[in-house]
Amino acid sequence: FVSFQDYEELVKANISTLPAVNQFEVSPAMYRADAIKYFQDRDILVSASKALHRGELLDNESIQKLAVKYSKTPAQIMLRWGLQKGLSIVVKTATPSRMRENRSVTDFMLSKEDEQILDALTTENDVLQRDELEIQRKNAI
Repeated sequence: FVSFQDYEELVKANISTLPAVNQFEVSPAMYRADAIKYFQDRDILVSASKALHRGELLDNESIQKLAVKYSKTPAQIMLRWGLQKGLSIVVKTATPSRMRENRSVTDFMLSKEDEQILDALTTENDVLQRDELEIQRKNAI
C-alpha cells in the first residue's frame, strides 16, 4: 500500500516512473473512498485485495438481501460492488466452482441505492483502525 504521503514523496523526488497500480484492502467492509478517489484522480489503478473481506461478510444481512434481490451469491454482490467502484479485483480461491462464480459478475449492475447500502457497511472507525495497523506494519519493517 502506497499511502497519500508515500505517493507525494515519490512525486517530490521526481522519480521517472510513478506507480501505475496501488493495491490495498478494499471491500464493502473496508471502503476507503478517499484513498480510492485520491489515486484514481491521479490515473492510478486501485487493485482491491481482500475484496471478499476473507468471507467475513458473506452472512451479512444487507448483503444476503441483495444477493436474493439480484439472484446472485453474496460473493458476487461484493465483487460487483468493487467493479462498479472502478477497482481491479483480487480474489484468492483454489476451488474451481468459486473461480467460475467469481467471474460471473458482469451480467448485472447494482443500483446506486444498493451500492450505497454496501458503502455504509464500513464505518470511519473501521478505516482509521486499518490505517493505524498499516502504519504500525510499515514502521516495523
